[in-house]
Parts: sequence; C-alpha cells; structure tokens
Amino acid sequence: MKRLMVLVAGIVFVFSASVFAIDGNSRAPVKSDPSKAVTVKPPKETKVSITGVVKDISDTVISVERTVRGKTEIMEFVLDKAVEKIKVGDKVKVNYLKKDGKNIATRVTPVVVRKIGRKASPLKETKPSPAETPSSTK
Repeated sequence: MKRLMVLVAGIVFVFSASVFAIDGNSRAPVKSDPSKAVTVKPPKETKVSITGVVKDISDTVISVERTVRGKTEIMEFVLDKAVEKIKVGDKVKVNYLKKDGKNIATRVTPVVVRKIGRKASPLKETKPSPAETPSSTK
C-alpha cells in the first residue's frame, strides 16, 4: 500500500511539473523582430494578349472584336498613349494588363497576314550521263 501511495504521488508530481512548465512559457512576452515582419505584397497584375479586328479607336480607348471558340466578343482597352498607323478594320495584337477591373493596353501592334505558299522551283537541266551520249568515232 505504501508503494502504491508513493507511485501515485510521483505520477501527480510529474504531471503537475509539466503543467507548470507549459504554463510558464506561455506567459513570457514574445519579442517581434522588425526584420522578420510579414510584408503584404500587392496582387500581381495579370499580363494577357489577344488578337482581333479593330472596331473603334480614339486617343484614349481602342475596341477590338475577337472570336473565341466560335463566340464573338468586343473588348475595350484604355490606351497609355495614342496609337499611330492603326485604323478601324486592321487586325491587331493587343498586350494588356488587368488592373483595378480595367484592361490597360501596354502595346498594340498590327498583325501581318502572311500567305503560305511555295514558289515553284525552276527545273534543273540535267546533263546526260556519258553512257547515254553517242560516241563519235573518226
């Protein structure tokens, strides 16, 4: 019986000591290091490009019609600077950023349509082989 009482007292002591050890660490003030502070980065701007036909253009806005999976849609873009040499009906490629719910065109370039075709290669004249030429005997 004495052994049982000593054993129970020992177990109570061990568990109560662990409770004080855990409780003591949580009361210590936590010092924050300013160099390890968490900085919140702003969301990245999404860079996208499309190709389509110009429907309307001004110094500040360009509207481009594009077809995606059989559906036609018109997209409007805010221009950083006026675009030269682009007119209504031209096929263009627009690189833009999505920022604050607006499409801001960073680059507008005309698309050059190239025809794929092969040039007919001229036939090469072949010289007959020596076996095929008649030999002249004198």
